[in-house]
Amino acid sequence: MMNRTEQNLRRRLRRLCLLCLAPPAALAGIVLFAAGCMADRVIFQPPGGTPAVPGTTMLEVAAGLSVAVLYLPPPEGGYVLLYSHGNAEDLGSVRYRIRQYAERGYGVAAYDYEGYGQSGGEPSEAAACRDIERVWRYLVEERGVPPESIVIYGRSVGSGPSCFLAEKVPARALVLEAPFKSTFSVVGMGWLPFDRFRNIDRVAKINLPLLIIHGTRDTVVPYSHGEALFEAAAGPKRLYSVEGGGHNNLLFKAGERYWETLREFLASPERKE
Repeated sequence: MMNRTEQNLRRRLRRLCLLCLAPPAALAGIVLFAAGCMADRVIFQPPGGTPAVPGTTMLEVAAGLSVAVLYLPPPEGGYVLLYSHGNAEDLGSVRYRIRQYAERGYGVAAYDYEGYGQSGGEPSEAAACRDIERVWRYLVEERGVPPESIVIYGRSVGSGPSCFLAEKVPARALVLEAPFKSTFSVVGMGWLPFDRFRNIDRVAKINLPLLIIHGTRDTVVPYSHGEALFEAAAGPKRLYSVEGGGHNNLLFKAGERYWETLREFLASPERKE
């Protein structure tokens, strides 16, 4: 999530909570239901105006509905990062990052959630989970990528669909960058019944080796979220704390150490720290 997105989320959630508290008890259920229906619109903030990315493939996720994926194959025997980007981002705005992975010898399958970039539809928790599952099937069934070569990588809001997928399918490992316990817990409202992407519940059921990368000065998704997910995780796990890192500058702040950590983890993901 970006700073602007987090501020909008706080403001809109407070309005929803006021609506929930203001009516008499008899109307509270109706208000909560209406607020729950609005939750996905509150959470997802697609950017606008980003040019289309050359080389993208459109994958059908439902009748008449497709999402954009950019696939860069790995070198022989290399890993493919199934990359889920952050909020207020799309393929166009993360091309620089995709390029860096490719230059470092990784394959990449990055996609836009429904309602983002060139993808059709409307964004929602259910849609994002459908999208990432479709991309995984594309890699395995259409591109012939072995599941053990796929690294599920989610940044920020992308940690939600990534945890969903990691609970369901085989893969080499799961990497979460600046992840949250759940969407609304970022603003202290994880108690709401229409919370989304409850990663804190999923990580306890995921058996894949897990690497969590989090900046100690993240003011969007506090570092404590990464710590909580690490403690709750069931499988082999590592926590890489980027000292002084924020939410959107981890690659810059960590520098070469980021690449060393990722390489070491994938070479021996069972190692714990």
